[in-house]
Amino acid sequence: MILTTQFNDLVKNAKVQWRDGFNSIPFAARKMYDIRNVTDKTSEHSIIDGYGFAERKNEGEKYAYGSIKQGYTLNLSQQRIGLMDAVTFEMRKYDKYREIDKKMRKLGETTAKRIELDLTHQFTFGMSASSYTNRNGETVSTTSADGKNIFDTGHTATGNSTNYSNLITTAFSRAGLEEAENKFNTFEDNNGNIVDVMPDTIITGRNVTIQNAVKEFLKSTLIPDEANNATNVYAGKYKHLVLPYLGTTAAGRVTTDYDNYWMLADLAHTDAICEISENPTFKSPSIGGNGEDFETDDWKFKSSASYDYGVLDFKWIVGSTGATS
Repeated sequence: MILTTQFNDLVKNAKVQWRDGFNSIPFAARKMYDIRNVTDKTSEHSIIDGYGFAERKNEGEKYAYGSIKQGYTLNLSQQRIGLMDAVTFEMRKYDKYREIDKKMRKLGETTAKRIELDLTHQFTFGMSASSYTNRNGETVSTTSADGKNIFDTGHTATGNSTNYSNLITTAFSRAGLEEAENKFNTFEDNNGNIVDVMPDTIITGRNVTIQNAVKEFLKSTLIPDEANNATNVYAGKYKHLVLPYLGTTAAGRVTTDYDNYWMLADLAHTDAICEISENPTFKSPSIGGNGEDFETDDWKFKSSASYDYGVLDFKWIVGSTGATS
């Protein structure tokens, strides 16, 4: 039997199991965000565009002043997640160490998985809608700061009336990659300057067919499936990031609706923002404290985190529904 005198050892082991569970969920969607710690519940972020080219300075002349222009703004607000479980009296009495360890690992896993789910679904549902209803029945925005879907054919800038597109429908292929790459070449900032984007990562979901297609492109010396054996210019050009929850419903269930989705992104200059006010935290009870249920003798443990997230600007990423070949 696990006695109250052994409580501290149980808590220490529970924390280890929780941490192992949390760390067992790969950082995937989190790699797409600029993650920072904050202390405020709400925040405002602005697109700030600067200088395009330095101007000529002749002898004796004054320097030209650069022009900074503020674009659209994005407002974010912290939301909290959490889950609780209990170590029952019977678990302690009959030394159910294995079951206890599993419970603590699952608390860590579910916290990491919810963060990944939330951050991923910005891109899943931002491919075709301005919002979605999450697993808790809340409406979540999937627009960038200009009010358009994250992936849209009608993005705008404050400095002109031009429409910009970061959405295509071509399936993953050389033609699709080139179409996505050329989209980056059309982007301008609010001052009308060319945006120098260097895409570095292809992003897909778990669908094995599209994953293997990406691997063939990135690892083949010659062009895959072509008889002329021409050099594959894409060999080693990009990294490949797999989002396990890209092809899931709003509740996190499996669906094939998004199997063909893929993206090309400049993750070194991401404008996806995630702010954390409460880092993922494991909380344990104290003997006789409010974590011990008087009526059941259960010892309650919980895991929580607080964060916000959103996409400020669209010019670092192009998405495809993969609907056409």
